Amino acid sequence: MESTSGRVEKDHSNDHATSLTSLHEALSNLTVDQLKERLQLLDSRAKSQRKADLIDVIQESLTGDSATREWHFLSQLEQAAVAEASHAPDLMHHEASVQAKYGGLPPFSKPSGGGKSISPWDRGVPTHLTLFLYPSRTPSGYQIPSDLAATLRKFVPRPADLEVVPIAAPIPADGLFVRLTEGDALAEVMALLRLAEQGHLGATAKTGMPTASGRREIYGCLSGGDFFPYEIAFPTKRESWQQLIGDIKPVGWIRLLQTANYLDSRKPKSKLTSAGIKALAKPPVEIIKHLWKTWLAKSTFDEFNRIEEIMGQKSKGHMTAKPPRREAIADALSECPPNEWVDLQKFSSFMQAEGFDFEVTRDPWKLYFCEQQYGSLGYDRYGGWDMIQLPYLQVFLFEYAATLGLIDLAYVHPKGALSNYSGLWGTDDLEWLSRYDGLRSFRITNLGAYCFGMENDFEPTKPESSLHISLSPDLTLHILSLPIQPADRLLLETWAEPITPDTWRLDPLRARDAIERGQSIADFGNLLREADQNTLPETVEGFLKNVQRDATAVQSLGEATLYNCRDAATASMILENKSLKNLCHPCGETQLAVPAKNLAKFQKQVRALGLGIV
Repeated sequence: MESTSGRVEKDHSNDHATSLTSLHEALSNLTVDQLKERLQLLDSRAKSQRKADLIDVIQESLTGDSATREWHFLSQLEQAAVAEASHAPDLMHHEASVQAKYGGLPPFSKPSGGGKSISPWDRGVPTHLTLFLYPSRTPSGYQIPSDLAATLRKFVPRPADLEVVPIAAPIPADGLFVRLTEGDALAEVMALLRLAEQGHLGATAKTGMPTASGRREIYGCLSGGDFFPYEIAFPTKRESWQQLIGDIKPVGWIRLLQTANYLDSRKPKSKLTSAGIKALAKPPVEIIKHLWKTWLAKSTFDEFNRIEEIMGQKSKGHMTAKPPRREAIADALSECPPNEWVDLQKFSSFMQAEGFDFEVTRDPWKLYFCEQQYGSLGYDRYGGWDMIQLPYLQVFLFEYAATLGLIDLAYVHPKGALSNYSGLWGTDDLEWLSRYDGLRSFRITNLGAYCFGMENDFEPTKPESSLHISLSPDLTLHILSLPIQPADRLLLETWAEPITPDTWRLDPLRARDAIERGQSIADFGNLLREADQNTLPETVEGFLKNVQRDATAVQSLGEATLYNCRDAATASMILENKSLKNLCHPCGETQLAVPAKNLAKFQKQVRALGLGIV
């Protein structure tokens, strides 16, 4: 169902089956004492203390113009809560949504003695809110009766949708990393596919984790390395009890490629599947779009199992399906303005307030820290959004959306980055809940806007650089804007060799390797032209042109099987056959090369000629 704002509302058709159908029914479920307490909130009196008379008076006070009068006795926060519930498809009071949207929850009771807080021995007295919200049929929660909601909707406007408000820039913090991901992802996906084609992208099929040898190879393909420098992710000195950040991008890429059926990890040497071989001929942007759509739709791996400190995830039957979780986040991301930084905590509140909620487990009691009896997330304050959904959101954005280049990231080291779990049983020795705790803000890239369906066409994001240089005819590059920013240094190291801190030389071998990984020398040339105010020397323009030509001189078309025919006549007969000539290629007089994608069809057609294959 679509709301007036154009957003797609969640389907609560199942919830309607348990709706309170009338105010009379809701009042009938209360005791006489509870009815008397509510009657004291009204400027009305009952003829008798009989339950039926009490119900009639309260019901009359909440009908027509009387309902408008009672509405104005509500506080601003109470009015907001009632408005949200009366316009909600299920008519429920969603506490998490109200808390996130308005920064607080209206109380259903107040101290009977007029104090500031209800003491343990004081049951309190109902507030005006209890005239509008009643205990629902569900085990817990409050709901507006459907006929009362219909009355309220005549004069209570639909609450405005909460918008994602961008921030000008990531909030400064000690040790803040700002990672631009789009260019890296477009280069890395091609490099990793070629690595897999060569049988070097080692991974495990069951867990989606890279092997030790595969990890080394993957790191050689990561344009700017993993999200944390290797010495931070894998410190040389670490106590056995200390937590390890470890890999992020390598795991994300392996799982994304396996889920899309591009990578076959069932054998000791992971290889490309036929679908992966076909992908080599596609533009990187289309490959990434396919990886993203496939990840949203399939259930091969669960992001939540990357949060190793929360145990009990392997218990059967309580973890929810992955696609609905991912779709909720993807829908919320589509509400964010592209190329604008968004604070993660505010985005998390936006998701809760606007109904982009999801469940990770059906039974939080099954998840726990350290020991199930004492550390269960089913206890009050242990579970909830901040302990379950927020960590899931962090790993989803950090390890998958950012790895694909769909969002840029601003983050710090996870140690001490969050305090939402501090004080919980079993967490005393934890330095962080997950390696993704330090995520502070993100920004949708042009690639993300395209993959999220926000843009019909993809326009590469223009690299941001404060680099000022002077280029000499001998291909020497002089830095005029010291110190070099980390992103600029990574870029220079891709194409040039450092000589001194402020002098570099364009390197044809580095440039060739970069192009083989899928990076664009045309984009690098444009950056040089912007960074050097003068016209580039002819030798530099020639370098750019020649490297592009030579680096793409030989193109991989994927795997093929080589067959040797008994003689040249047999090879010619196959090559001239109408059904076979487009399935193979001649290699000398007697040999034929058959691409992997044509292999099964080739063998079938050869046998149809009466020829055997050994």
